[in-house]
Amino acid sequence: MIPHPGHCKFRLIATLAVLTFAAAVRGDKEQPNINDPFEPTPPQVVEEMLKFAGVTADDYVFDLGCGDGRIVIAAAKQFGARGFGVDLDPQRIEECKEGAEAAGVADKTQFVIASYFDADIRPATVVATYLLAETNLRLRPKYFRELRPGVRLVSHCFDMDDWKPDKTTYSAKARENRILLWVIPAPVGGVWRWTSATESGGQAFRLELQQQFQMVSGTLAVGDSPAKPIRDVSLSGRNIQFRATLGQGAKAATVLFKGMVDGDLIKGTQKVERGSGGAGETEWIARRDPVDISGVWRVSVQGGPGPLDGRLKIAPRKDIGLEAVYATDRPTTETALPSWISWGTSIYFEIPPADSEEEERGPIFTGVLGAREGRGTVSRSHWPSPLQWTAVQEKQQVPDRDKPPIQR
Repeated sequence: MIPHPGHCKFRLIATLAVLTFAAAVRGDKEQPNINDPFEPTPPQVVEEMLKFAGVTADDYVFDLGCGDGRIVIAAAKQFGARGFGVDLDPQRIEECKEGAEAAGVADKTQFVIASYFDADIRPATVVATYLLAETNLRLRPKYFRELRPGVRLVSHCFDMDDWKPDKTTYSAKARENRILLWVIPAPVGGVWRWTSATESGGQAFRLELQQQFQMVSGTLAVGDSPAKPIRDVSLSGRNIQFRATLGQGAKAATVLFKGMVDGDLIKGTQKVERGSGGAGETEWIARRDPVDISGVWRVSVQGGPGPLDGRLKIAPRKDIGLEAVYATDRPTTETALPSWISWGTSIYFEIPPADSEEEERGPIFTGVLGAREGRGTVSRSHWPSPLQWTAVQEKQQVPDRDKPPIQR
């Protein structure tokens, strides 16, 4: 069984879970034993996880790999939340249902036999996990595809690799003494424009943002003035804020921008903190330039130690958003990108390493696609520094073909 909340599992158990699910799909009569020993999450840690995630009666808590269901049951009984748990082991699911009935929360909870890779997690407001880091890594694209901005992810012990947690707390009874929390960020990559009224008339603003997980950078241009970097940027769920210096010399002012992201709109306030321009808050409403990065992109890597040049093919797929494959030039191979994530015009993907390679991670591409050109960096653990890549769009769009999606 794959390790999950309430279960501290070994790699061998993870392998057995994959084989079990595959066998079930094929209808094989003989399946690996899934009744492996497990290490329950201590009740104190369960309570701390739910408190750390800010669970209330308004939440819908999902437990991926729910074991005996103690996280879901605690969320319902102690916090009044609704709960949903999935597990591959039918015996554990029966234990979950019995436990919920005994706790008097059967009407607020649901448990199903399923793989958490296949579970529909879109209704969740909180997702709780006790999964190995390598499993968390495989689930990251699913989180960004299916979870809404603002949904909280809370993990007992294990991290999300280069997706750093928004907050970490420490518990004496938790494994490695830590509980980690992430908030799904809104996708804000792209160019945003708005006009603000001033004493001298309207001012046109152009905000260009680049994103990697919840980390955001960018520039702001006002009118015909050169773009300047923004600073102190924070993005938590749909809430974004940053500071920018407007004007020059004696007329320079530091302005704090706060906003709420709603798809391709940001609505918020701006306030002069220091300098000229008066006091008080004024409203701003920005609209993002249309974003469509689907198509075929010719990618060139400068100075790479291997044949990384190739074509990035991005296609829209029903129910899962954008899906991508990468076709290298030498040798000519086409590889699915299960790690693919996009935030507007900002992208992230990893080319999986060949079986013969010793490293667990392949080259990781991050950057921006837009206006038929792209740019970014590619890195790998044993490289001394990231390399630069550029891209040119070859085709406007890859049609949405009616065929099964690439298997992950």
